[in-house]
Amino acid sequence: MGGQRRVSLSNIEAGVRIMMELAGIKDKLPSFFVGYIKNRCVITVVPVVPQVNREMLMEHLYKGNSVTVRYIHSGTVLGFTTEILHVAFSPFPLLFFKYPERIESFNLRKAGRVGCLFPATVILEDVCLAGALSDISISGCNIVLPTNDEQTLSVEIGDVLLLRCPLLFGVDQAEISCTVRQLSKSGVKARLGLMFTDVPDDLLARVNVYIEQTLMFLDSA
Repeated sequence: MGGQRRVSLSNIEAGVRIMMELAGIKDKLPSFFVGYIKNRCVITVVPVVPQVNREMLMEHLYKGNSVTVRYIHSGTVLGFTTEILHVAFSPFPLLFFKYPERIESFNLRKAGRVGCLFPATVILEDVCLAGALSDISISGCNIVLPTNDEQTLSVEIGDVLLLRCPLLFGVDQAEISCTVRQLSKSGVKARLGLMFTDVPDDLLARVNVYIEQTLMFLDSA
């Protein structure tokens, strides 16, 4: 986690997915934000875990136990560390936490690459080459391209090309301008290391969200 700033939970909506790290339990616990009373408490749903792990969870849901809560807002992970105030099981299973003194924002620029597998296309001088993204960061990505008689690779380090990735970018024709920084060939495939040079704000936000969800929910950090 990176910088700290004054807490403001006004931008988090009920139903937002969160991740908890409860002291004494190694695994991260998925849950949902319910609400808060300013300067008094934060309310979430009690995490749902497999029956085999439920006894362990119950043993650690006691007043005063420490918990770290993280959630995503506008492509950034925000989080806070606090302690349990109360656990309610009726009429609904809810957790009440002490209202945090501060929230912290994850410094995305310090995050490494995260693995992925998205169909993607690079465009160089009106030539489209189809492949797949193998990893991505906010500053660039690696793409693997098959090379055969139907698709020959005429790319050099320093070339500027356009990257399309509909599944990640959300729009078929959305593009990010990139510069080729690395190039390697092995058998019938080639790998390009691309540096992003011009990223529209909406696409940067989508990349941010993917990276943060991977880091936070899939334990790739």
